[in-house]
Amino acid sequence: MKKILVYLVLVSVFSAGSFYGYKTYRKYSVVEADIEKVAAEKGDMQINFEDIGDIHPRNSVEVFSMVSGQITDILVQEGDIVKKGQKVAVVQPGQSSADKFMPVDVLSPMDGAVFKCDSTGGYYDEPKMMKPGQRVSGSNEYNPSCIMKLSDCSRMIVKLGVSEVDVMKLKKGLPVKIYVEALSNMEIPGKVSLISANARNERGGVKTFPVEIDITRRVGALPGMTARVLAVMETRKNILKMPLSALFEDKGRYFVYLYDPKTNKAKKVDVFCGIRNEMEVQILGGLKEGDSVYTDKPLNVEENDKVSKPVKNLPS
Repeated sequence: MKKILVYLVLVSVFSAGSFYGYKTYRKYSVVEADIEKVAAEKGDMQINFEDIGDIHPRNSVEVFSMVSGQITDILVQEGDIVKKGQKVAVVQPGQSSADKFMPVDVLSPMDGAVFKCDSTGGYYDEPKMMKPGQRVSGSNEYNPSCIMKLSDCSRMIVKLGVSEVDVMKLKKGLPVKIYVEALSNMEIPGKVSLISANARNERGGVKTFPVEIDITRRVGALPGMTARVLAVMETRKNILKMPLSALFEDKGRYFVYLYDPKTNKAKKVDVFCGIRNEMEVQILGGLKEGDSVYTDKPLNVEENDKVSKPVKNLPS
């Protein structure tokens, strides 16, 4: 019985000591050791745009037969270069060989390279060219059959699917830099040539907007190659900024946990924000150069329900 009483007394003393130690820790310790402090500092800041797309010919057309019938000959192969007016296929009109119609030549509508027709959008559909023996619907039919596609590869573009947030950063004519891994990531100049107003619904309910980038210098890129597009949207010099990881938000209110070296505590301070990128945010008010702020909520924060609104500095 005495052993049990001694044990209970020791547990009570230990618990009280732990609680007192925790209160002391809360009083004199600002943060846990692994919480990082970062500084508000003056410097330059850029707003960048970056996205990945595929290279396509600027101009492409599908080739159709003027009449419905059976293909008797395909005179070109994928990758061949043809001239406008060149014969590329022959179609025998009619429903069967019993129909005695004259064969009809299919002519190239433009100079360009021969490609497969685009897929029809089905999950298992792949690009394809028509072959001899297959039947085609003529161009006067409701759903004409694509025999092949011709593309002018002298002018190339990059097609992007840009998110509804990032598309607001772009404007027609904006100069960009294009990098193609297959071309040793050489820098290629380009400019925004089209920003579609019609969104596409991607898988998962994500909306993207079709954007086209003109490649303004002729390069050896082939259709289908992957291209990375970069652009500098805005640059501001000598502004007050801090890492974005130190910014917190609650119901539209932006604030930081400011370290106060006089009290060795942290203070919750409202801030005015300007431009931001993926790493940094401009501070227009609430902090000054050299202030230290935390990237996570510290343990010992001066509670103040009546936080005064920050003074807004004049933008640089």
